[in-house]
Amino acid sequence: MYYGNFFRFFEIAEEELFASLGRPRPDLFGQLGVGFPRVEAWCRFRKPAAQGDMVEVSTWIDRRTERSLLFCFEVRREGESDLVAEGSYWVVCVNRHEFRSMTVPPEVLDLLKDYLPPLSRRSREHGEKHPHRDVAP
Repeated sequence: MYYGNFFRFFEIAEEELFASLGRPRPDLFGQLGVGFPRVEAWCRFRKPAAQGDMVEVSTWIDRRTERSLLFCFEVRREGESDLVAEGSYWVVCVNRHEFRSMTVPPEVLDLLKDYLPPLSRRSREHGEKHPHRDVAP
């Protein structure tokens, strides 16, 4: 399977998270006039997957600041426990019209409340390890 597909799987998992909470991401972000561009993306491939394999993607929010969220992902072949890939990306909340960073709107925080970790001051506190990248292959 082409490696770039995994980033699309991550994107779909994020979209599905919002949809499962009753607010499709494009509708919510359009209504609020915000965007969440990716500012860092990372992936480690653990096992091969073939084109056509059915995969399951787990997602969670590992860290957050007032203006950003770190989404993490694990990919497994359907029905299997071994990881095929793991990854993450940071998103930063921006005003869509000015493309300037802004605090994450309360509506987004309220929607994601069951998935949000405690608030951090910065995207990477001094001495904190990245949940995936700082792990040896």
